Amino acid sequence: MRAIRLPRPPRLPRPLIRALIAAFALVAAGAIVLTLSRLDWSVVSVLFAQRDTGQIGLLLAGALLASTLGLSFGFLAWRVVLLEIGPPVSEPRVVRIFFVGFLSKYVPGRVPGLIAMTKVATANGVTFGRLMSASAVVMSLVLLSGFTVGLLAGVQMLGARAAWLAGAAVLIVVVLVRPQLINQGSALLLRLLRRPAAATSVSVRGVRLAVAWQSLSWVVTGLHLWPLAIAMGAPPGRSLALCVGAFTLATSAGIAAVFIPDGIGVREAVLTAALTLVLPAPAAAVVALASRLVSTVSEVLLGATALAVAEYVIRRGPDGRRREVRPIAPPPAGLGQRPADVP
Repeated sequence: MRAIRLPRPPRLPRPLIRALIAAFALVAAGAIVLTLSRLDWSVVSVLFAQRDTGQIGLLLAGALLASTLGLSFGFLAWRVVLLEIGPPVSEPRVVRIFFVGFLSKYVPGRVPGLIAMTKVATANGVTFGRLMSASAVVMSLVLLSGFTVGLLAGVQMLGARAAWLAGAAVLIVVVLVRPQLINQGSALLLRLLRRPAAATSVSVRGVRLAVAWQSLSWVVTGLHLWPLAIAMGAPPGRSLALCVGAFTLATSAGIAAVFIPDGIGVREAVLTAALTLVLPAPAAAVVALASRLVSTVSEVLLGATALAVAEYVIRRGPDGRRREVRPIAPPPAGLGQRPADVP
């Protein structure tokens, strides 16, 4: 009995595909502009009213640099995991996949961003199962390392009640000793969500390297809060560890609150509560709002720049030369196949 071949769904015309891509890009750009316009830019004038203009300018530049570098290290953690669980993908295409998904979070609703990232991934040689597996592994490492680094502030905020945060630190140690557990956990999560998983798992070296990059990302990104707190009068020595831990703990809590877009409100509440240990409550609130502003600007600048460079390299370099693979037609029924000629 011959197998019945189901017809493939019709492919959309290339002009229509390009039009849809352009439309989504415009929607994403509009959403980013709208997000930037809704930020509380008045906190900038509040910061400049505290100190000399030159000092505040340097502090803001330092905060923006720390936030941008930290986000870059987070990308490296995701890159390690993605490249571990499938065939090689060129660097510009890895950048394209990550930052399309990264900037798509500004589009209202999670579904359009997920669809866009999935389409870009499959068009650049990454299957849906591979993308989901990488996302599950990285998200697990993000939360575990985030709550671990958050102990720097959690201990100061909660005292003995911060013992529950130590659970994340214990799990990180377990993952470093037995990296296979993170693969098993992500595979179980994908099965529960009825999502496909990648054919291969992240290696021991890959898991440990991803943990290192993500932990470094949290520490460096959290440093951006320190100059902002100093600008509002926080003591530099006492506030350093608190700022790094507070931002990491607040952001991890925002990520864990999956029903709140980008953790808005949750992050600011945790940040403000932590910063009241070194600042008056009004000043702590200003720093929390300034942190949101700096983080958003750094995300947009890094994402737009990375995508622009990746697109330029893909289109101008050897990686941009598309090779059309034509399917080989089967021989007519009843005819034998000749062996291929050897040149």
